[in-house]
Amino acid sequence: MSDFKSFLEQNNIWHEFLQKGDTRSADQASRTTGISRDDIVKSLLFKAGSEFCLVIVQGSKKVSAKKLRKLLNEENVRLADAEEVLNVTGFAVGAVPPIGLKNKVKCILDKNAAAKEQVWAGGGSADSLVHLKIADIIKYNSPVVADIAE
Repeated sequence: MSDFKSFLEQNNIWHEFLQKGDTRSADQASRTTGISRDDIVKSLLFKAGSEFCLVIVQGSKKVSAKKLRKLLNEENVRLADAEEVLNVTGFAVGAVPPIGLKNKVKCILDKNAAAKEQVWAGGGSADSLVHLKIADIIKYNSPVVADIAE
């Protein structure tokens, strides 16, 4: 997490960390912290063909595989496995933040999440969340904003 914290500080990105129990899933994070799942985003790594893609969606929503395949124009789309997530993002499954990844990958931000002003997200470790402005997520990822939730 210290590399992630350094990234945020070096880039003057407004943030706030919350350390509190197990926050590896949106449901667990919501139960542990009392933060609504609508105010939490999941940063999920997918493999589409031979490329990786970060998908950011509200914690209360699921990614529609059908919509994602159509948007990416790729039939072979799946969630990346734990080793791929660690190698591509630099973070373990359940701790992936929406910015500051080890490698630059295509990013898709669900339109519902994009409509939020601020969100809580994976904070780089299994027991932390980070509070970020959506504007910063958009600035650093240049995402495609689309309806990809179901």
